[in-house]
Amino acid sequence: MQIKDKRVIVTGAASDVGLAFSRELLRNGALMIVMIDIKQWIGEQAVESLNNEFGRKRTVFLCCDVTNNSEFDTKLKEAINILGGLDILINNAGVINEIDFSKAIDVNVTAVIRGTLLGIQQMRKDSGGKGGIIVNISSIAGLRAVSQLPVYSATKHAVVSFSRSFAQPYHYERTNVKVIVLCPDLIDIPEDISQNISNINSLQNDRHHSFTPKNLNRKLVHFFISPNIQSSFIHGEYKPRLRMIRRRSSASERAKEIEAINCIVSGKNVLITGGAAGLGYAFLNHFLKHGAKKIIILDIDAETGKRIELGVEKSCGEKKVHFIHTDVSNHKHVTEAFEEASTLLGNIDIVINNAGVLDERRWEKEISVNIGGMVSTAMLAVQYMSRDTGGHGGILVNVSQHVDIRNTAQLPVYTATKHAIIGLSQSLSDPYHYEKTGVTVITLCPGLTETALTVDSPNKLLSRVMKADFVKNLEQFLIQTPYIVAQGLMTILRIGESGSIWVIESGKAPYEVYVPNPRTLRRHYKNNFPHVDTKVAGGRAIREVCDSTRTGLMSCA
Repeated sequence: MQIKDKRVIVTGAASDVGLAFSRELLRNGALMIVMIDIKQWIGEQAVESLNNEFGRKRTVFLCCDVTNNSEFDTKLKEAINILGGLDILINNAGVINEIDFSKAIDVNVTAVIRGTLLGIQQMRKDSGGKGGIIVNISSIAGLRAVSQLPVYSATKHAVVSFSRSFAQPYHYERTNVKVIVLCPDLIDIPEDISQNISNINSLQNDRHHSFTPKNLNRKLVHFFISPNIQSSFIHGEYKPRLRMIRRRSSASERAKEIEAINCIVSGKNVLITGGAAGLGYAFLNHFLKHGAKKIIILDIDAETGKRIELGVEKSCGEKKVHFIHTDVSNHKHVTEAFEEASTLLGNIDIVINNAGVLDERRWEKEISVNIGGMVSTAMLAVQYMSRDTGGHGGILVNVSQHVDIRNTAQLPVYTATKHAIIGLSQSLSDPYHYEKTGVTVITLCPGLTETALTVDSPNKLLSRVMKADFVKNLEQFLIQTPYIVAQGLMTILRIGESGSIWVIESGKAPYEVYVPNPRTLRRHYKNNFPHVDTKVAGGRAIREVCDSTRTGLMSCA
């Protein structure tokens, strides 16, 4: 696509990268740009400066808080009316806020998804539009988690996954809307935060390979004029390094493994979110089987939770399971639940961060539960188990999902929320945290599993067309039982190291995958055609990212 005479909307456009994008697009002939930002005075100054430089009415400023859903919807529609249509949308608004993580999720994830959906609706070819380009700005932290920025890393991982899902040919062939994700270096970190980032130096050392404010805008223009780009700017071939667990074949070997698992679990206090059904309930039964001392289950289903609590008490003859009615999407509820659990248990030794939902029609709920709830639980788990706050250390298992990249098109938001967990876990498992907390952080990525969430998933998609295609895709995969996943988790608890990511799929033994260093995924472009480096650098990381391979960057998302 040529930029000349194109109509553009840029969010987060009043300063820094957003302003640089706007200036470069105008320099390359964009007809008009609507700049959206919450900083009104700075935005108005930027518009005045650009209009003085490029001509009157080339830019218009709209003040908007992108976390206000109704206001954002209204302003985007107003911007489209001002432009008389839309050709390019750049979702650039973002924040770093590790304290008020709800705000970070709203700005960095919810607003990006809302903007993308509205942009596609406006430009899609199969609804009378002419197609166009949407650019979602993630970060290098969306590919390589930053230890001091777990929330930011989680949100930017979500943007990468969501963008990759909508960049699939499944959507592009219908809409003619290219979705691109850019992952710039950490170029706008507040000084008080950057001073405490343990691995900031390693990221900054890569800057000559990545984007800076001075050249990022030029790279953006390159993406628009390159006809072969329809997805992520980082893309390359990489053979995954896997660590397989051999199934115990003999009775004696299995007995030894059970004894080793009992040493890990027996006498321990466990907390499980989403523990009233599906995987959570299977986890509960396996912890009981292996001698857990007491188990707390948090779930929104009060009736089922109470029934489980009473049932276990009758069968065991003692109150080993306590149910706490909790909506994990409500941070206050989760905080109160942990306080109650701490009172009941004394010490918490193992936390299984499992609660999740799948409903693409109510995707805001997916984000609040699958990202907000996961972040709340993970942060509180580390707080209560951490040695530097009076705990004894422990194990935190964050439950993500294993999905083939080719089958994420119908679940763009769900896979985004699950990929966010990869970023969260990788950040919290950094040695910087482990040395202080003594908390081992493990990520579990089950494949297709027979739960109520999976069975009902075809009815929770964005459209009927997607439902038919999704069901057809599901028929290609073997489905496993929650029992198999829970059994695999027990093995993982025995041998899993902090930071490890484990996949259990098709009823087979767990295997570990490694997240690659982003530099191993670099694809260069020569004369607008891709050129892939074959050299592979070291790095722990998820199973690969490439059109020609079975899995992609969100293999565990």
